[in-house]
Amino acid sequence: MHVTLARPELVVEVGVDVARDSAGRWRHPASWHRPRPDLSPADVPAFESGPAG
Repeated sequence: MHVTLARPELVVEVGVDVARDSAGRWRHPASWHRPRPDLSPADVPAFESGPAG
């Protein structure tokens, strides 16, 4: 897998279905809802490693 790191500049609200497959991957893509100009990237908590639950 090729990974490119990026510096966050914009916060957006997305929707996701909580369904995961047996490997812990999301079963459905995330969908864009709206930009959040009231938040900065520093206001958003970092992702945790590994699947939840």
